[in-house]
Amino acid sequence: MTNPAPQAAPRKRRSKALRRTAVTLVVLAGLLVAADFGAAAIVEHEVSKKAQQQFGLRDHPAVKIGGFSFLLQAFSGEYESVTVDAQGVPVNTLRDLEVHAELRGVQAPLSDVIGGTLTGVPVREVRGQLRVKATDVNRAIQANAQPVLASITNLTIAPAAEELVADPDAEVTETEAEIADRAGKTAGVKLCGTVAVAGQNTELCVFSLIALNNGGIAVQPKRMELKNKISSAELPAAIQKKVLPLFAVELDPGELPFAVTPTEVKVEAGVLAVQGTAKDIVLGQQ
Repeated sequence: MTNPAPQAAPRKRRSKALRRTAVTLVVLAGLLVAADFGAAAIVEHEVSKKAQQQFGLRDHPAVKIGGFSFLLQAFSGEYESVTVDAQGVPVNTLRDLEVHAELRGVQAPLSDVIGGTLTGVPVREVRGQLRVKATDVNRAIQANAQPVLASITNLTIAPAAEELVADPDAEVTETEAEIADRAGKTAGVKLCGTVAVAGQNTELCVFSLIALNNGGIAVQPKRMELKNKISSAELPAAIQKKVLPLFAVELDPGELPFAVTPTEVKVEAGVLAVQGTAKDIVLGQQ
């Protein structure tokens, strides 16, 4: 008498059970992620309101909470990294400033946020930065030298090695991105714009140093180059001596976020920046 073939039903039942478990875990993970994002949005909104008070802004700035697992941070009441960004801020004669702040060790208990009892938000450390865009720099140059430079258009800002600012033949091994990543007491910048010379559209580039000056940015032009379809050349020293002072401007972007003392300047693609660091401040406290 032959033995009956083994039954496959238990294996099928185990397989179905495993699939149901996997589906359940995926659903739970999705719910946790949704809860994580939802709770983060609530806290980000509250921090944004406090930052709006701190900066005196018309609109809420954008706030982003970083770090792994918002909910774990929320339960502890401290967030390792929070960024605050505001666009189009008018200060003094500048009309389109960018405010950027990186906050570390932000204390905002979730119970206080949900309960509406959150007042000040203690922050262990903040790095504040004000960025001046090319449109404001161009406006300052034209106001400084009109009508001589009133025809400059399409002004661009790019980081430049300080060695290249002083010497067009200097050998530079750093990339533009590496130069842009560095901040200090001074920084090199290449300001380029289009001007009409003898009916020919010509790119005019002024190589300058920027430095801190009473909390603002002083642009100190050092040399100038012209470039068009026909040729590229550095202007004669006698002409540069007359034209370069027209590009010497002082930019006053106002106070850094949280009354941070400015300590460094920086050049990134499209912006000139002043920045500094403060410790143990309270967000939303005047």
